[in-house]
Amino acid sequence: MLVDFTFKNFKSFADECTFTMQAETDKNHEDNLIAGPQRLSKTRVIYGANAAGKTSFVEAINFVKMFLVNSNNMMTNQKIQVNPYKFRDNFIQEPSFFSLTFIKEGLRYCYDFSCTRDKVLSERLNVYYSAKPTNIFTRTNTNEYKFLAEDAKLLDELKIKNAENKLFLATADTWNYAKVKPVVDYILNDIVVSFNLETMWKLYFDEINASGEMEEYRKFCLEFLNNADLSIDDFDVQSQKIKDAKLDPLTESILSFMEKDNPNVSEHLRNSNVYNFTVSHKITSGQDSKIYKLNLQEESLGTINMFQFAPILYYVFKKNRVLVVDEIDKSLHPLLVKYLYSLFLNSDINKCNSQLIANTHDTNLLDLDFFRRDEIWFTERDFDTGTTTLFPLSDFSPRTNENIERSYLLGRFGAIPFIKEV
Repeated sequence: MLVDFTFKNFKSFADECTFTMQAETDKNHEDNLIAGPQRLSKTRVIYGANAAGKTSFVEAINFVKMFLVNSNNMMTNQKIQVNPYKFRDNFIQEPSFFSLTFIKEGLRYCYDFSCTRDKVLSERLNVYYSAKPTNIFTRTNTNEYKFLAEDAKLLDELKIKNAENKLFLATADTWNYAKVKPVVDYILNDIVVSFNLETMWKLYFDEINASGEMEEYRKFCLEFLNNADLSIDDFDVQSQKIKDAKLDPLTESILSFMEKDNPNVSEHLRNSNVYNFTVSHKITSGQDSKIYKLNLQEESLGTINMFQFAPILYYVFKKNRVLVVDEIDKSLHPLLVKYLYSLFLNSDINKCNSQLIANTHDTNLLDLDFFRRDEIWFTERDFDTGTTTLFPLSDFSPRTNENIERSYLLGRFGAIPFIKEV
């Protein structure tokens, strides 16, 4: 479960910004919270004008994941793909900072690091076995380390295997240091970031297919779709390896081009599955009913998007993940977006207390009968400096009966575009 995410000097976020899932003392909608002493929320929704930093926030979380994924594969002197705030002199030398606090398997962890494009400047991991943090390692001045005393001998041997442009967390995990494994697992697997459903859903459908969970997934998917009033009675799926499929000339030429530079990647792609979905609709005319079948691509874009959401949600709910979505409202009716959030707030469905964080322009969700005041957040970009700030609705202390949607569109909370008269 995510507790806090703090970052600084990333894209339009020049100054330190803390985003939290910790609930405030407000007693409204207590059932929206995860039961227990932590008082953590299951959901957050983020609003803001175009180019105000909503996607940059998602990208900041994704950068932490990708830097950890790629850290061990980086060559000496290879640049770190961090994207600092650029509207200042010497921006490339300014460090960016990232910090994650989360709970995994009953323990609270805090991991942070700072880096430039050239090197990691600092890195630290604390774990809370009690109310007081235990420092596992601290890295300062790029390659100066302090280790947990009981593991110092082992970690001293690992630090020489690290490099200044790599995360020590990744190096320690590669050499099987047990105390970092939950942290690496959380960042890589427990945080699920979605920018594009079309490129993401297959990853989770592959896992469902490979693990033999298709019938369990089918039940979940059909209930998910029919509760959204999409009237799909069933679906069939046929799969085959890409190498056995009839590819269009463009796809074939791309794969052939890749084979020249990286045969292993091309072989992996050619051995991956492609799926063809056929959906069934029960059509009633008078006293008679008949099943008609359509290829999924004949359905509306909204229906396809919901169909692609299904394997991701199945995975997230089953594995207790944090789902972070950029533009959750893309091609979806406002009531369907609200439906997606309601699934996370429903403890009968969200049994593992998975969390949803998403940005949207759908003002239908600005409703204090549905969300708590600390569950609604805004990004606002300063016109003069180009810097983004991120803040919760609760900072404005709105009345519980206030029409939040109307107040937002009138500009009370900022985070809207100010259109000049023409």
